[in-house]
Amino acid sequence: MDSELVLGGDGVFLETLRQSIILLIWYLHYRWKRRHLYHHASKVPGLKGWPVVGNLFDFTGDANEIYDKASAHFDSCTHITKAWVGPILVYCIVKSEYLEKVLTSPNTNCKIHLYKKIGRDFVGNGLLTAPMSVWKRHRKMINPIFNRKNLDHFVEVFAKQSTVLGEYLEKYVGMHDVDLFQIVKRCNLDITCETMLGVQTNAQEGESEVAEWIDKFSEIMLYRLYKFWYHYDFIFKWTTLYNEGEEFINKYNLFIKDIIKNKDKSVTSESPTLLDFLLDLSANRSELTTDEIVDEIKTFVLAGFDTTTVMSCFVITMLAMHPDIQKRVYDEVLTVLGPERMSDFRDLPCLKYTDLVIKETLRLFPVLPFIAREVLEDLCLDEVITLPKGSLLLLGVIQVHRSAEYWSDPLKFDLDRFLPETATNRHPFT
Repeated sequence: MDSELVLGGDGVFLETLRQSIILLIWYLHYRWKRRHLYHHASKVPGLKGWPVVGNLFDFTGDANEIYDKASAHFDSCTHITKAWVGPILVYCIVKSEYLEKVLTSPNTNCKIHLYKKIGRDFVGNGLLTAPMSVWKRHRKMINPIFNRKNLDHFVEVFAKQSTVLGEYLEKYVGMHDVDLFQIVKRCNLDITCETMLGVQTNAQEGESEVAEWIDKFSEIMLYRLYKFWYHYDFIFKWTTLYNEGEEFINKYNLFIKDIIKNKDKSVTSESPTLLDFLLDLSANRSELTTDEIVDEIKTFVLAGFDTTTVMSCFVITMLAMHPDIQKRVYDEVLTVLGPERMSDFRDLPCLKYTDLVIKETLRLFPVLPFIAREVLEDLCLDEVITLPKGSLLLLGVIQVHRSAEYWSDPLKFDLDRFLPETATNRHPFT
């Protein structure tokens, strides 16, 4: 009996040893296959992390907490630092010369898989979420629609809808608790749909639910992005958020498909819209399928509507915070347009002071504080640092925009930064 116990104990010991050896061999093989990553990562300082998970728990919490933690990480580095999110190597970059190399290299213009995975639920394979092969083909086809001559015709739409917005805002004169975003987004939705689709949504008149669909799904996408366990479809599909998202997706798809189906009945601009252009590619050259057209339209409506709304709100807020600057903008507009005339494309180059306000607002409040990219092939930044294939990049746009290295008194709202004589010697990627 005792001998059987000894043999049994030896068997357990030997099996444990065998499994440990197998695990060690697997780990060494895993490290060997990734030696290229570890070699280049060793040349860049970074956060201390835990085994296996790395710095994953340094970036958990709600959207505000994650933003604060990421900003603190960027602020702690001089030009470049690294973090490990589980097995994923992430470089955080805040140097303008490095940004230039990253943003102009064909090996780093691929968005990270997570962007595409989560965004694809709502917009399909549009330019924001498409695989690189699709992105290149669609980008080449769509570029011609965004020429200056065509875009100039749309200034009339901008002016018309902005006039409606101005009349609507008069209701709030003297009030202090006003949700500016909710007001401006309806104006921008009307502009986006009329210029890109050739249809009038009348969102400013309260007749459109499209803005609410986009808002709600944007919230769901962000929530999923910041909760790493929701990155897995088999978990996320069991949540109420998934069901709500599907409802908004179906409504949005139906909205876009109805517009395409009834295009001949739509109100079109003098200049061809994005939808006109895409339908021409489909009908006359068979270069795009109906599903591809739907995906691109969904993408452009979402991107154009949201980004412009955010920036418009920041500009208005900056004008409100600086009454002296607001007065000069007002005087410039009166000088160029007079008290009654609507603006057209010929007026825009004359609004030089207004242009300075927009640029300085974009510096302090970029549309996206960070940009994420995937490294497809090794990219050399300098004689020491190379970004290895398979790593991810997080570009600290807002940190560079507010860096004392590039801007004196960086948090000050100072329009002189963008005067021609001031900007001449500044690196263009600051």
